[in-house]
Amino acid sequence: MKNVLRKRLPRFLKRNLGIYGGIALFIILVIALSAAYVVGNQGIRKAFHDMEENNRLEDGFFALSVPMDKAEVSNLLGDSLELEYQPYADLLSSDESEIRVFKMRQSIDIPFVLEGNLPDSDNEIALDRLYCEARDLDLGDKILVGSEDMEVSGIIGLPEYIVSFKELGDLLADREVFGVSIVSDGFFSTLDEEKMTYQYAYKFKNELTREEVNQENRDIIKKLGDKGVLSDFCAIGDNNRVNNMISKMELNINMATYFMVLAMVIVAFLFALVSVHTFEDECSFVGVLIATGYKKKTILRHYLTIPVLVTLISTGIGMALALSFVYKLPTQSVYDYYVCPKMLYTIDPVRVAFMIGFPILAVILINLIVFGRKLNLTPLRLIRRDTKKEKRVKNAHEMKKLGFLNRFRVRTVVRSKGQYISLIIGVFLAGLLCMFGLGMRSSFDKYIDSLPDSAVSEYQYVLKAPLPDPSVLPSDVEKDTISTYETEYNGRMLPVNVLGISSDTKYLKDFNVASLGEDEIIISDIMAAKLGIHKGDTIELDNKLTLHKWNAKIVEVADFELGVYVFTSQETLNTYLEKEEGYYNTVFADGEISGIDERFVSTVVTKEKVADSAKQMKTLMASLIVMLTAVGIICYVIVMFMLTKMVIDKNALNISLLKVFGYRNKEVNKLYLSQTQWIIILSVILFLPLQYFLIGKIWPGMLNSMSGFFYFRVTPLVMAIIVVLGTATCLITNAIHVKHVRKIDMTEALKNRE
Repeated sequence: MKNVLRKRLPRFLKRNLGIYGGIALFIILVIALSAAYVVGNQGIRKAFHDMEENNRLEDGFFALSVPMDKAEVSNLLGDSLELEYQPYADLLSSDESEIRVFKMRQSIDIPFVLEGNLPDSDNEIALDRLYCEARDLDLGDKILVGSEDMEVSGIIGLPEYIVSFKELGDLLADREVFGVSIVSDGFFSTLDEEKMTYQYAYKFKNELTREEVNQENRDIIKKLGDKGVLSDFCAIGDNNRVNNMISKMELNINMATYFMVLAMVIVAFLFALVSVHTFEDECSFVGVLIATGYKKKTILRHYLTIPVLVTLISTGIGMALALSFVYKLPTQSVYDYYVCPKMLYTIDPVRVAFMIGFPILAVILINLIVFGRKLNLTPLRLIRRDTKKEKRVKNAHEMKKLGFLNRFRVRTVVRSKGQYISLIIGVFLAGLLCMFGLGMRSSFDKYIDSLPDSAVSEYQYVLKAPLPDPSVLPSDVEKDTISTYETEYNGRMLPVNVLGISSDTKYLKDFNVASLGEDEIIISDIMAAKLGIHKGDTIELDNKLTLHKWNAKIVEVADFELGVYVFTSQETLNTYLEKEEGYYNTVFADGEISGIDERFVSTVVTKEKVADSAKQMKTLMASLIVMLTAVGIICYVIVMFMLTKMVIDKNALNISLLKVFGYRNKEVNKLYLSQTQWIIILSVILFLPLQYFLIGKIWPGMLNSMSGFFYFRVTPLVMAIIVVLGTATCLITNAIHVKHVRKIDMTEALKNRE
């Protein structure tokens, strides 16, 4: 008997090929693009982690103010570290760009060669890939380095310069003005020692816990600091040249996964609507089957077969496309900004299983929920096509003032309330996906626009140590203290900028730090939004260099969009950092300060650099933003068309009867299409606040991997685009359905129907 049901499947699929074909294409598009982002970014991440091990990425580095013999440094720091001397010099090229020249490495931070080979002679140089691409340099080309013409022997990357920031605190990596390179030991020995930076890279010989790593790093700083030779230090966890890429990879993976989940929920909803629509058309047939002995679970399995098969096949095709070649598309934006190893094609079985299994699971669960109540009806009710309780519009006589047309429309909506509720839910879900895509772009734009205004001053100088001659600073500058703490966030440690504000501040007057107790802090609204914390909460901050643990109470959440910041008094922060009174390491100024010795400057932050760094981040994610926007709009159009068509199909018999009674097509359209049009348009407009609210709630989870945060913001223009898009789609589908109404023949009403 089961063969009877099986034989129906091909005929049913053929009859609804347009509907299922549209859904299948949408699934293929969503899975192919979202899986491509996941696979591509995972492949780059895998290549990075392999490079981290094979090329022996450092655990940190320190720079000395005077040259010291490696044996002397080893004796000073102990035998728990493996050291390699990695001095460098910054040399000018003919186009005034700077090339940071390193000598050959042996055991730590070994370069990875992308093309060619490392220098074999003193007149050869190996340059990083992005610097070469910016100047169209190929193997064998000549380039002026300092005063020497060098031949490009290799195109490489350095493990500790995945992003080529000149200084660690830089926000912008400009390949036009800075690059890194490797030269032979012979050439390096000819360089002027006055241009040298005496740097050592180190690796721990043993596996250490996070607390042990922090203690070891503190010991390095203390021992070198006590000797008076430490000029710079950075543990790998604070190295933005390396960590920047991994956070972006995680962000892309999270965004693509969230998008896929939301899109597949919409797909499952569409399948459920199609199945219910089919079930109600065939309920007499189902009633006969149950009456003749078919089990309800057999019938349920029959109606689930095509949705599950279409989902499985479409998901498989989308995944195959992603794994075969589509994954190459999103990786290009990564290679345009990062000098990373060539991606290692890798398949994560867990992630692939999730991206194939979730759509199928969503389709099954939502269909089970929808069908559960329908199949509980008795066979007699199903045979009579009595699938729901028909309720008359109460007090219909009171609607006489509405006129015949409006009363008819109200009754039509009430009789088909299930279809209209489904239509409203579909419009909400499709609008949610559309707002997600369009909102990504507007959120970045608002973030970029707001950053320059959030900067404390025109110039901020972050210093390695207080200046030996403070007289070079203008009298109107502000000298504050800044330090990096950590706090636990979703199972990892999140860096937090702690700013100690001086008592005579002129740039941060709105922050009343003078009234704060030692264990009281003010936090930025960005920090509050990212961590989900509020005024009155207590947060634990941990300084991994001083090992100071700080349980601080939040007494105020301040408007400050520059990043994850904590504000306290300079006196309090200096005490916790074990610094003397009057210590400072950051200077805010209204203009450029020309007298500062560059050796004491860690980084210079300007409003222009802040804005440019945000623009670079948007460029890096441009392909993802375009993908989300395009697929969101496509989904919006598909859902709108399918759901309005179902409403028309549901009322096909009634439309046919009206034609029998002499109603013209124009009049039928007014009775059946106009209210659908207004319901859609009102739903589009009224759901905008709820959609905005829901995406805002899940937004922090999407940005989990970022050390920073920016709000999900939708501009009035985006809201208007969504309304116009919804209205235009509704009008276009209405025009299509007008033709569909014309094709409904009067003979439809003359068929034998119970």
